[in-house]
Amino acid sequence: MQITDYTFANITARPFLTLNEVNNTWIFTDNTKHVIDVCMYREPEVMDLIQSKGATFDWFPTDERPMDMDMILNAVAKLIKYDRDGSHIIVHCLHGNNRSRTVVEAFHFAKLGFHFEDEYKGFTNHLVWNCTSGYLPPLPEMESSLSQLTAR
Repeated sequence: MQITDYTFANITARPFLTLNEVNNTWIFTDNTKHVIDVCMYREPEVMDLIQSKGATFDWFPTDERPMDMDMILNAVAKLIKYDRDGSHIIVHCLHGNNRSRTVVEAFHFAKLGFHFEDEYKGFTNHLVWNCTSGYLPPLPEMESSLSQLTAR
């Protein structure tokens, strides 16, 4: 299980949320206003509870390998939008180790124009690893697509 709080934005990447975790005020704070799910499946009860607490729930289902570039880009576009209000955002996948961190690290590139330093399997980060490993398009194509998101 991997839980990562980022300092460049009010974002946590984590494993799949359970009903108990959504009800835990240490995990799902009053300031949590957005949840982005990149799992292939979702739990309707968890989604309903999140929405009952006044938070948005966005689902961008993508496989671990290969990842769906459009889903990743759509999730990043939501992060760009949600980052503006400063509230807490949770991005999650099944284990909180690859897809969720790839989305957040792609958002970092879109927002700041350089790669987040998070060594992963000998690569700069999860985004770079997934592009280099062929699970996402080549890195120059991803970088171009991510840069276009913030140009809008």
